[in-house]
Order: sequence, then structure tokens, then C-alpha cells
Amino acid sequence: MAVSKKVAQTVIKEDKFYTISAANGKVVEVADYNTEDGARIQLWDNANAEWQQWNFVRAGEGVYRIQNRFTGKMLDLYQGGVADGTAVHQWAGAPASSQLWVVEAGNDGRVKIKSNLAGKCLDVVGMNTENGAGLQIWADVNGDNQHWVIAEVTRKPKAVKAAAKAKAEAEAKPAEEVKPAAEKKAPAKKAPAKKAPAKKAAAPKAEAKPAAEVKAAAETKPAAEKKAPAAKKAAAPKAEVKAEAKPAAKKPAAKKSTKAAK
Repeated sequence: MAVSKKVAQTVIKEDKFYTISAANGKVVEVADYNTEDGARIQLWDNANAEWQQWNFVRAGEGVYRIQNRFTGKMLDLYQGGVADGTAVHQWAGAPASSQLWVVEAGNDGRVKIKSNLAGKCLDVVGMNTENGAGLQIWADVNGDNQHWVIAEVTRKPKAVKAAAKAKAEAEAKPAEEVKPAAEKKAPAKKAPAKKAPAKKAAAPKAEAKPAAEVKAAAETKPAAEKKAPAAKKAAAPKAEVKAEAKPAAKKPAAKKSTKAAK
């Protein structure tokens, strides 16, 4: 009884703020510090942020509206549902029974938080223990995912920007650890591709020079051969002209010898 009394006394202090912790130590928060009606309620590591802290506003004997410190909005049942699995979200304060909760103290310092409308317990969807696990209502099965620890906030909460930054860095850290590993593999694959073209490009250059020399030699040799025949042909006619000229010179000499004999 002493424990139950202590829990009840803690809850009824309306000028205080509290965390609502699951069995694994994660706390109930407004997802992504969203201030809109209908924002999702989930579990997350305690970052001492205002959207993870709650005020219990008395609405009757043992009945409370549970108000978020950052958004000012209340824990509420989606569309006023009463069935197992009805999601819990936040909504602006209203005189609606879907926003009324009963805190039942256990004998181990933990409590059950039950919907006054549905009579069902605040419950973690699928008994999930990871960050981002959603909340719902479910029939009382006395499971660990239906037991909560309500603890007064004794530290000054982080400024909104600082808390948001810390949460964003925590979310981004796993992605950053994976990303470098992928980047290390990518250059290893690209490196061979860069070296291979360099070798291929060098090989044609080395072969191009001998090919040019052979081509030049081939083009030069026929030109010399064409000139040589032309020179021989030009000389041949000259020799034939001289040979014909000698017989013409002998004819006059023969005539002179004939006259002398007469």
C-alpha cells in the first residue's frame, strides 16, 4: 500500500511534469515533436526533451487528462475508438471521454494507465521495444508492455533546438556508419576501371608511330621507282637518234670518192 500511495501522490501534482517509461526505459513522446492534432504517440530514448514530458491534469477522483508539456495537447483515442488496437494520438484538450485516463497503481512501483472510456490499457503495439514503437489500447493482460513507471522530471529540460538536434544526430548516426562503408567499396570498384582505359590508350600511341613510318616509307619508295623508269625512257630515244645520224654522214663521202676515180 505504501508504494501505491507514493505513486498516487506523485501523479496528482498538477504543477509538475513527468516521464512515462516503459519496461525497457524508453519514454512516451509525441513523434517528431509534432504540434498538430493527430500526431503519433510513440516510445523513444529519454532525451530530457519537453515533448517527452507530461502533466497529469485532474479530471475527477483518480481520473486525469494527460497533457504534453511541449505541444499542450492531450493523450487521446483515435476517433474515440474502444476496440483493441485503437491507436493513441494527441489532440487539443476537449471535454471528451476519449481523453480521460485512470491510473491504477501496482505493488511494484509501476502503474497501469487505462482509458476511462474503453476500460483498456495503454499498450505498446506488438510488444515492440525499439525506438518508434507505437502506442494503442488493449484489454488488460497484465503484460510488461502494459506497465509504466511515472517519474517526476527533476532536471531542466533541454532547449527545443538542442533536444531536436540531439535526437536528429542520434537518428542519423547509424546511417553515417553505414555510408562510409559503402563509399569505401565504391572507389575500389572504380579504380580498376580508370586504370584499364589508361593502358589501352597508351598501347595505340606506341603502335601509331611505327605505322606512320612504314606508311611514309611505302609512299616514298613508289615515287622513286616511278622516276627511274622515266629517266631510262628519256635516254633511250637519244641513243636511237645518234645511231641514225651516222649512216647519213657516210653517203656524201662515197660520192666524193667516185668523182675522183673518173
